[in-house]
Amino acid sequence: MFLRNVFCSAFVSFFALDLAAQQSTDSIVQMEQVTVTATRKPQSLASLPYAAVVMQHSELERQVSRTVPEALQGVPGVFIQKTNHAGGSPFVRGLTGNQSLILVDGIRLNNAIFRYGPNQYMTLVDPLIVDRIEVVKGTGSVQYGSDAMTGIINIHTQNLQFRDKPVWNEKLQSRLTGNGMETTWRPELSYQGKKIAFVVGANTKRFGDLKGGDTTGFQRPSGYSEKAFDAKLKVDAGRGWTITVANHWLAQDNVPVYHKYKLENFAVNTSDPIRRGFSYLQVQKQFNQGVVKQIDFFTARQFIAEERYSRKNGSFATRFERDAISTLSAGADVYTKFTAFWDANTGLEIYTDQVRSYRNDFIVSMLPQSNKRGLYPDRSNYQNMAVYSMHHFHLNRLNAEAGIRFNKYRAKLSDLTLGNVSIEPGALVFQGGLSYRLAGKLYVYANISEGFRAPNIDDLGTLGIVDFRYEIPAYDLKPERSLNLETGLKYSLKKTMFAASVFRTNLSGLISRIKTPAAIAGYDVYTKVNLDKAFIRGWEIQVSVEPMKGLLFAASATSLFGESTTQSQPLRRIPPFNSRISAGYTRGKFSIGLIYDNASPQRRLEAGDKSDNRIPAGGTPGFNLLNAYAGFEKGFITSRLYFSNIFNTDYRTHGSGINGMGRAISLTTIVQFNQLKK
Repeated sequence: MFLRNVFCSAFVSFFALDLAAQQSTDSIVQMEQVTVTATRKPQSLASLPYAAVVMQHSELERQVSRTVPEALQGVPGVFIQKTNHAGGSPFVRGLTGNQSLILVDGIRLNNAIFRYGPNQYMTLVDPLIVDRIEVVKGTGSVQYGSDAMTGIINIHTQNLQFRDKPVWNEKLQSRLTGNGMETTWRPELSYQGKKIAFVVGANTKRFGDLKGGDTTGFQRPSGYSEKAFDAKLKVDAGRGWTITVANHWLAQDNVPVYHKYKLENFAVNTSDPIRRGFSYLQVQKQFNQGVVKQIDFFTARQFIAEERYSRKNGSFATRFERDAISTLSAGADVYTKFTAFWDANTGLEIYTDQVRSYRNDFIVSMLPQSNKRGLYPDRSNYQNMAVYSMHHFHLNRLNAEAGIRFNKYRAKLSDLTLGNVSIEPGALVFQGGLSYRLAGKLYVYANISEGFRAPNIDDLGTLGIVDFRYEIPAYDLKPERSLNLETGLKYSLKKTMFAASVFRTNLSGLISRIKTPAAIAGYDVYTKVNLDKAFIRGWEIQVSVEPMKGLLFAASATSLFGESTTQSQPLRRIPPFNSRISAGYTRGKFSIGLIYDNASPQRRLEAGDKSDNRIPAGGTPGFNLLNAYAGFEKGFITSRLYFSNIFNTDYRTHGSGINGMGRAISLTTIVQFNQLKK
């Protein structure tokens, strides 16, 4: 209660908006000047009829986060859970995993084996290649399809620009964190010319065991290593044609699941390796005349594979599991401008997933007994086909959106356990919103948006131990549904910004895990059914003000309440009230600032939360953290210091399997032999 009073006082004092918990003056931009492309059409934040946040490159580069999820800490409406040190799953307004959609350059990261609840897949995107991150809340299914139950996160990689005067840039970046917790090196070469621009880079990272705060000490084993390679090429082919080709590859090695060692008597429980490959071709054609103004086409391939080893203490048997999924996709979007006040985006998408999954059990001799069924039915296939149309209207002070999408899915599974299974769920969803400029820079908006999540291979065919339970297949499942209702205010002046929203998400047909009377290998057995109806309601607020040149104060907060109306109990894993208050000062090439993060205790627990060994009895305690940063640029060298958890607080974000970092200092050094500005 004390913190909420402090926050409300800060709000009254600031009456502003911090679009992304930004801490320096070069991050302050009026909402009209920030465009959001995750809505299919680039639009200003002010004109959107729903809440959105854009983390600009300057802010991402300043904090140089260890992972992409960690970069999102402090963004209103987003809460980060970490199953292990290599994990990081964003909760968007209370939902995560396969109920929250993640895009990379507008292409789905989500696939048919994304599981319910937290997962590690967002950490397979290298933060050192991210240019900006867009978080759009309360909508997304009409624009991008399944999984966008409460919003979408669109991660944009390097922003390549054409220049009349060609520029080469050689860049070397390093990041070191005390107590051996991180050593990162990345060389990068880029070129931006009149018709061609490219960037190529690679990195190697070593993360030592994570040291927690106060009495926690080192959490062993939790460290792992990572290596990555990336390349991106953009070509102006003339006559309005632009071609972009990109390739990303990342591998994490020897990734331990810490709580399995600590709480479940495992001698070995590690993933080695986890790999992701991603390649795409994007073609854009712009037209100067006619109704059709732009056509965008993409084709992509994504590959994710994970190999896991596990063995209990006292056992002679080691289990090996391998799950891999290959996704081929293509899509086209046509932007048309019918009149001065009416335009639209219409398109189609096709995604197809191929799953490979098997396991082996090894005895002391390390000879496999035989290939056995993996976590998923081997050679499962999942297809997603969709058409959509989004229309935008601009009438003086009024902006309106309306859209519709039809998705058709086909899942084919075949194995000894399930037999032959083929299902074809479909979903039709709509979205509509209004934004009205009341006066000057004050906007009011309202939005209603349907969302859905089609049952995937993880829902239909999982067989084995997942987290703290044993799951068995279920194939008579239908899509989950959401209905998002939101209203809010946005206000912006040159040095003052403010945004606030209240919302409610009604959920129906939720796929729930139901405990059966059986037990296998000491684990309770669960199956899945479309059972629950529930709702999540809450509010978000952001404020920032620049009282004098270079000095910025900012604050943000999120409050959520989730309830299962079917079972009359709290909805699972709902994040607690959380907030951020920051102050920063920038003068020339020098910057310094403080960041205060808070989370209240979460004592409203669902039955699954109470049986989750990662959540303490009675709920997750709250925490208060103070961090600081400083930066300085001199010639071609940029140095940044980040002071984490100054008071060495022991803490854990709700639902996580490992405590957060204790007191530590990280030093980032960037050497650029040619100062190429972003």
